[in-house]
Amino acid sequence: MSNPYDLARSILQKISCTLSATGSLMITSQVLRKKANRVKLQQRILLAISFCDFCTSTVWVFTDLFMPPRGNQRTCDAQGFIIQFGNTSNMMLMVALQVQYLLIIKYGWSETKMKKLEPFLLILPFCFGTSTATAALSLKLFNPANWDCWIAPYPDECTSSYEISHGNSDLEVTDCVRGDNARIFQWAFFFALLWAVAVFCIFVMIMITKSVEKAERKSASFSVNANRPNRPTQTTRRHSIQALNADGRLALTDVNVI
Repeated sequence: MSNPYDLARSILQKISCTLSATGSLMITSQVLRKKANRVKLQQRILLAISFCDFCTSTVWVFTDLFMPPRGNQRTCDAQGFIIQFGNTSNMMLMVALQVQYLLIIKYGWSETKMKKLEPFLLILPFCFGTSTATAALSLKLFNPANWDCWIAPYPDECTSSYEISHGNSDLEVTDCVRGDNARIFQWAFFFALLWAVAVFCIFVMIMITKSVEKAERKSASFSVNANRPNRPTQTTRRHSIQALNADGRLALTDVNVI
């Protein structure tokens, strides 16, 4: 790696991914050590998010071992599968976390009532991540993509069958050995979901913020002692701050992905 830019990018990428993996392990330890945390749905969702983040961060740290020339197509497929599974599952788990905050803060759901939704909030994200990763693997979409193995055409400058069908090339058959129409699948399997999740999280955060403001105004109007904080309002505010922190985590994760 003689290019100074590539060397600096590789070092910074490994540092950021190492910090991310370490943070995920710390969250995992905090959740698993205390029974009070393990019984909460919110903590279990955070545990699942940390697991996905740890998986993707770890393969990114050792990305040189997965990609050619040190790696081969099988190792490249393995890294691409883990990255696709981890990232898409992570985003869907973020949606589940936002839904949980919305139902508790705005609609007043109890922890007992939330447990009825737990199979959907925890299992469906992993099913979705596994299905997109499996589909990409079967379509031979995982190839070297800049600094890791992910959905990409091979060779990089090959002409996809979609471009040929729309008259954008003189070729009659695609010259892509692997990853035909990879740019389309990047959006279908990741970027479209990324933007949809981002918009959803912003929408939920606006709803939560308005709900907290409404609760605070109502609490202030009926408060006997203005200097004495209302406990339910404090709890609601704490949940809203947690929801905002979750949105911030998603944003930071997406910057690393893009």
